[in-house]
This record gives sequence, C-alpha cells and structure tokens, in this order.
Amino acid sequence: MAKDPVENTSEFDLGDLVAGKKFANFEHDFKGIVEKIYEHSLLVVITENNPEDDATVNEYNHRAVLRMSDTKILVKTDNPAPRPEKEEDEDADKNDAKGDKA
Repeated sequence: MAKDPVENTSEFDLGDLVAGKKFANFEHDFKGIVEKIYEHSLLVVITENNPEDDATVNEYNHRAVLRMSDTKILVKTDNPAPRPEKEEDEDADKNDAKGDKA
C-alpha cells in the first residue's frame, strides 16, 4: 500500500537555496537547492562548493542529506508548497458550535 503524502510543517520548501555545513569528507561549507524534505532532514542538490571538495561532491553524486537544524535558508523559493491550516481556527469553530447548543 502506498503511504499518504506527509504535509510539510518545516520552514523549508522544495526549491529553497540553503547553506550546508561541512560534514564527513567535506572540508568546506557548501550551498544547494532542497530537492526532498524528510521529517528532520533535507535532500539537497549541491550547486556551489569549494573546488577542494569537487571529488567529494562527485562521489556523493552532487547530493547530500542535511539536518534541518544545521541548515540555513539563503533564498526562499518563489513557489512554496501549501502549508497545513492552523488548528486554532478549527478549535474556535468547535467551541462556537458547543456554545450554540447550550
């Protein structure tokens, strides 16, 4: 069975330009575009990196998985995904309905 798509509740959107911190074989920080959003991490296509890290970038197929907590948004996308509606509005509607019945 296929799973239902999970709503994006993070501050990140597909297409955001982000800065990633160096990790593993990377000697320098790099920049990339968010390709996929997971629960606590992001799949990023590396677009800008230090020439010393070219071998590592090629080895990783120009992609890296980054922790959201270690990633900074540089440029937000112009076309963000829809966000879930706030539950506060629904709770207020339910409380109004209960008040009418009493």
